[in-house]
Amino acid sequence: MTSPASSATATPEPAKGATAGAALGATPDPTPATPGPTPATPGGDRASAKAEAAPARRSLDLRAGARRAATLTGAGVRRLRTMLGETVWIVCLLAAASLLIGTALVVVGANTHNALVQGVLHAADWADLGVFSRTAGVKQFTGDGAAMKNALTNWGLGAVAWLVVGRIARRFLTP
Repeated sequence: MTSPASSATATPEPAKGATAGAALGATPDPTPATPGPTPATPGGDRASAKAEAAPARRSLDLRAGARRAATLTGAGVRRLRTMLGETVWIVCLLAAASLLIGTALVVVGANTHNALVQGVLHAADWADLGVFSRTAGVKQFTGDGAAMKNALTNWGLGAVAWLVVGRIARRFLTP
């Protein structure tokens, strides 16, 4: 006859956190404590299914990552080209504006001793690139009002040239 003490030694003591049914050799309850698919159902254990399929899917992930990187690189290049095109357009627009404002200052006979007027005329002299200069430009007038006519003709042509070149460059650079 077995005593209660001998039956206690025959069955192992349950580990910490284990249920009494698991210690006695009973099968664990297949329903998990949290709602969701059961591990026994196909596709239920997503972590193990993902781990099993990882080597086969890894190459697909790398290709998808490469496509994603190429797409992001393409988007970055497009953004850079757009920014560069806009910058070139703004520079050409500022050069044309300085020529037109300089022309207006010459026509109205602005005080050339004023620092602001000197700055605008200096910017216009830079923007004419020597080709559309007031003193040695495309067309030179002599006689009464020659300075005004030279400024209107040469700097006006220079402003139009800056705008045309700026638009063409912007079209070329922007995707």
